Amino acid sequence: MHILLGLLTLLVAIGVWAWRLRMARQGLDVAADVARTVANAPRSMAFRYKAGKGGLDLIEDPREAAAIMMMQVALARGGKLTPRQSDVIEAEIREHFHYTPGEAEDLAAHAAWVSQTCPPAKDTMTRLSRMIVNAPQLGPKEVVDLDAMLVAVSEAEDLPTRSQLLLLQVYRDTAGLKT
Repeated sequence: MHILLGLLTLLVAIGVWAWRLRMARQGLDVAADVARTVANAPRSMAFRYKAGKGGLDLIEDPREAAAIMMMQVALARGGKLTPRQSDVIEAEIREHFHYTPGEAEDLAAHAAWVSQTCPPAKDTMTRLSRMIVNAPQLGPKEVVDLDAMLVAVSEAEDLPTRSQLLLLQVYRDTAGLKT
């Protein structure tokens, strides 16, 4: 009987030590996870900051803003970009931004992608117009050139629609252009 009691005590002791070692290993795993989290915190915070911003909040280049504005004017015709409008946008980008055909196509595609997640067109135009007008690297000539670019896009499929004219007027009012 004493032998059975001794074996049972030994088994309980082994079980307790195995359980304690498992708990210690889990504690070390948790500590390693915490260390990884702390080490990645700056990168994670930067990503959350950028991810928390919308598509328009990330735009800093006036050329990108202009391409999105052209896309908004084109989409105001019927909500869908036509091949003719796409060609006009790419031609305007090539001519005024001195981009290669491939670069112009890439910028137009990016503008179309961003336009899918934009707020309503009038709000987008107001916001981007302010950015263009306040851009230190742009002068009055570039502001007027953008108006001509927007008009060219609005006329790509014949006369501009009322919604396209409204967006043009939003830009002109913000830029202080007289019609």
